[in-house]
Amino acid sequence: NSKEEIIACKCNNKVRSLNYEPEEGEKVEFLDISTADGMRIYVRGLLLIMSKAFNKLYPDALLTVNYQLSNATFCQIDNMKTTEEMIKNVSDEMKKIIDANYDINKVVMTKEEAKKFYDKEQTIRGKLQLDNKDKDTVSLYFCEDYYNYFYGVMPISTKYMKIFKLEKYKHGFIIRYPNRRDITKLQPFVDNPKLLSALQDYENIHRL
Repeated sequence: NSKEEIIACKCNNKVRSLNYEPEEGEKVEFLDISTADGMRIYVRGLLLIMSKAFNKLYPDALLTVNYQLSNATFCQIDNMKTTEEMIKNVSDEMKKIIDANYDINKVVMTKEEAKKFYDKEQTIRGKLQLDNKDKDTVSLYFCEDYYNYFYGVMPISTKYMKIFKLEKYKHGFIIRYPNRRDITKLQPFVDNPKLLSALQDYENIHRL
């Protein structure tokens, strides 16, 4: 009976994906993107779709997802010039992925299984999990033939992330998404040069 599309749920106050099977007696609360948890899941889903689109169109691009700016996330390509043509091509591919309604599945592997997987795939996506001594497993999210590591719950399908816009910005680009107060449309992007400068300084120190 929800007015908005449900993207995830809480079971006994723990955020779960929509393919989670509650146990008898668990208290279930549904989440749309007007909630803080729901919006975080929406953004994660968008970033997965964007990464998948880049992987198909520009497989050699070193994509970095940096930080949030006014209902948007700032990203950059470390080894290629960001052009308007690139932004349009990726945006169009993202729309195709969303319309295709691909499943997003979490795959959990033991460390041994993960080592064999990475030996075969020759990729670094999510590989740092192998160095985490506090974890016995490695998890990846798969969408069709694309996979990557994301921390936190994800949508179960690409169909949920319909509202977004990619725009060239500074030396990279931003991916915009709705505000929790109005989840039906994009709000105007508010540029904040001082915040950007401070975040960029922090990023430069981190890179060094």
